[in-house]
Amino acid sequence: MNGIQKIIDRIEADAAAERAQIAAEAEARCAAIGTSYAKAAQAEYQKITADGEKTASQRLERLAGAAATEAKKQILAVKQEMVQAAFDHAARLLSELPDDQYIPLLAGLAFRASRTGTELLAFSARDASRVGEAVKDAANALLREAGKTADLRVSPDTRPIRGGVIVISGSIETNCSMDSLVSMQRSVLSGKVAEKLFS
Repeated sequence: MNGIQKIIDRIEADAAAERAQIAAEAEARCAAIGTSYAKAAQAEYQKITADGEKTASQRLERLAGAAATEAKKQILAVKQEMVQAAFDHAARLLSELPDDQYIPLLAGLAFRASRTGTELLAFSARDASRVGEAVKDAANALLREAGKTADLRVSPDTRPIRGGVIVISGSIETNCSMDSLVSMQRSVLSGKVAEKLFS
């Protein structure tokens, strides 16, 4: 039995060695495959990460650009509001001049706007009672001095204006309200006003 046992032992030893070799080869192949997939996975991870960072960076640039544009629009809107407020303030200041300055100002406007010397002068409700007659008298005096007909009259109807005068000749009205006068100067003065406000 000794010979058979030796053969069996040898077969078992060869089988164990072959198993160990197969296991080692399988383990090496698995390790190689694992390394290969790990490298591929790492490369894919880096690609996805880089793509994500690029996309995020591009989105951030777009958002920053949009935010900058919106900020510029809002700043421009505020500047326009401030310029408008400056013109509104100027019209209000003109409307609130003391009578000794306001009456000659309105009389001069009525004089220059008069074509026939027989027009009606319409005022705001406040100005009609406060300075209407005085403006009419001063404007008629200017017309007389210029050798023109001097029969301007105060209209019984008032107008919804802040200040100034509207010269009415039939269906033709010449708007010399403070808002209108300031508005006419706006295109000329807007740049200068903005420069004073924002420099």
